[in-house]
Amino acid sequence: MSHSFTTIRSLIVGFLAVAGFIVGSTADGGVIEPPRQDAEERYNFAEALLASGDAEEALQLFTAIVDNFPKTRYPLLSWRVAANVRAGQIEVALGRVDGGAARFVEVIDSETPSVWTTRARLGLATTLLWNREWQAAARLLQTIVDVSGRSGPESDIVAYRDAEDRLTILHRLWLRGEVGERPWQQAGRYPVEFTFDRPIGIAAGINGVLVTDEGKDLAVFFDSFDTAASFRVADPQRPWWGTSANGFVAAGSMVSAPLRTESFQFAYPESSRQRPLDDIRAGVGMPDGGWYLVDSEYRGVMRFGRDGTFDHILDMGANSEPVDLDRGPRGRLFVIEKRRREVLIFDAGGVLSAGFSYHDWREPYALAVDSIGYVYVLDRGLKRIDVFDQDGGFLWNLGPVLPGGIELGDPRDLTVDSTGRILIADRGLRTVVVVE
Repeated sequence: MSHSFTTIRSLIVGFLAVAGFIVGSTADGGVIEPPRQDAEERYNFAEALLASGDAEEALQLFTAIVDNFPKTRYPLLSWRVAANVRAGQIEVALGRVDGGAARFVEVIDSETPSVWTTRARLGLATTLLWNREWQAAARLLQTIVDVSGRSGPESDIVAYRDAEDRLTILHRLWLRGEVGERPWQQAGRYPVEFTFDRPIGIAAGINGVLVTDEGKDLAVFFDSFDTAASFRVADPQRPWWGTSANGFVAAGSMVSAPLRTESFQFAYPESSRQRPLDDIRAGVGMPDGGWYLVDSEYRGVMRFGRDGTFDHILDMGANSEPVDLDRGPRGRLFVIEKRRREVLIFDAGGVLSAGFSYHDWREPYALAVDSIGYVYVLDRGLKRIDVFDQDGGFLWNLGPVLPGGIELGDPRDLTVDSTGRILIADRGLRTVVVVE
């Protein structure tokens, strides 16, 4: 990969320093206070840093805006409010949930109502969902729907849609259980006008669904209207979604970004030379723009920076064989270890913190984590999906016969969309199965 991200960061930080947008001290120790009109420029620079993948630097700049433009002096400054919410979102993404939640509460309780109040409610509701505080989360989400459904300063169509999706998943996974119903009650083929050959990978994102088909050497993107766009990718494996709604596909010796018509290669230091990865099977994007990649040849999960530089390998123990991974709440990483038939949990710093398994697993092969932190594990041998809470507590299972009578053939991958629907790439059935 290129070093463009590093270059962008250096240019931005350098320009900030020269322009005086980074606050410093005077010769007598006093603080240099930027003029009020600089708040917008500083906010935009922080957004540019975040877009380039430098979450930590962006967090510092957003925090500086909050600190240097206090409400006592600038009571109606919207850029401070926006910066505080963005800082909270970054902290939550990096696993610092308590810090992010505190920022959201500050905005909700102390600032003039605006769209940022609504976005703070959404951020706080997300943390409540992760803590399984269902009723408190539901109240916040319903407030977002109510204020966004009418004209007013707090109306936000994006937050409105996200809140509706989270209420739907709450209804599916919480309320249905409260009245003795199963969360998923019917299954059918994915209703799209596309003929699959051998689908083996699938990932749901905010803008649509990405499917890989090894029979056609294609990555197929379905937008929110289920319109298909196909892209040629040699040896496609599992897809995933990264930051800024970027779709990626593991493809042997490279990672393809089909929607951007780009591809990236990675190398692993071995002795005194760099050896390219040749068998990338899965991956996940991180908030800082970096990557975790599963390479079958090296049988490891490797961490790379946003510029493609190798960082480290996750310590999974001797003779490990990872096959799939996904990010979960609090910055945690969930990895299937094939040999021991278990799911390993790594904290936001990449340190092994816990793990879990199920008594009769034969071949745990794919996993997905939904928006409230539940973990879905596909056992290819049993043709079954087992669902766990974020700590590994068993909740439900599905398969091999799904609600409605569809029997899984050769399931290879699964994903969970924002409403809690399970989508399964089934190579044997030559289709994508939707369970809802």
